Amino acid sequence: MPGPDPSDLGDRIAKAQALREEKANRARLQREASANKPASMALRYSSELVAAVVVGVGLGLLIDHFANSSPWGLLVMMGFGIAAGMRNLMRAAKQLSEESQKSAETPEPTDEKT
Repeated sequence: MPGPDPSDLGDRIAKAQALREEKANRARLQREASANKPASMALRYSSELVAAVVVGVGLGLLIDHFANSSPWGLLVMMGFGIAAGMRNLMRAAKQLSEESQKSAETPEPTDEKT
């Protein structure tokens, strides 16, 4: 009773590795596509802006409380919070633009097997 053919085993391993790589690529593409959906982008942008303003207002109120400088600490720190939020929005938009340019330059994989 002879054992399995060693060349057959090598072919099966190569096919399994190719299938695993294809599944990994498909999963990566699906993750990238879901990260760029309009709803997720809107949620990201709004949360970054709101978080920066809330932190600025909180720090301003804290400064006003301890320095007894009401309302100047609030106004100044709210301005810094708005500026930081806008900076975060511009950085996120730039990152999104760079990612879309990279995906446009990269050819899409085909499902044809040759």
